[in-house]
Amino acid sequence: MQIEPKLINDLNHIFEGYEHVAMVSTVDNVNGIVKLWGTPDTQADMETIIVNLPFPAKKINRLSRII
Repeated sequence: MQIEPKLINDLNHIFEGYEHVAMVSTVDNVNGIVKLWGTPDTQADMETIIVNLPFPAKKINRLSRII
C-alpha cells in the first residue's frame, strides 16, 4: 500500500488502535510504501479500515516494483 510518507506513523497508530487486526511494516519510507500483516480472520476488518482512512491510500500489487 502507498500513502504519503509523512502519514506512515499515523497509519501505524490507527492500526495499533485496532488491536490484533494487522501490523504495519514500512517497506520504503521515502515513497510511503507500507505492508500490512494480518490473518485471513482479520482481512475484512483490514479492508474496512483502509477504505475509511482519513487520507488516501493506494493499493499496490504485491508483484509491482517501485523504481
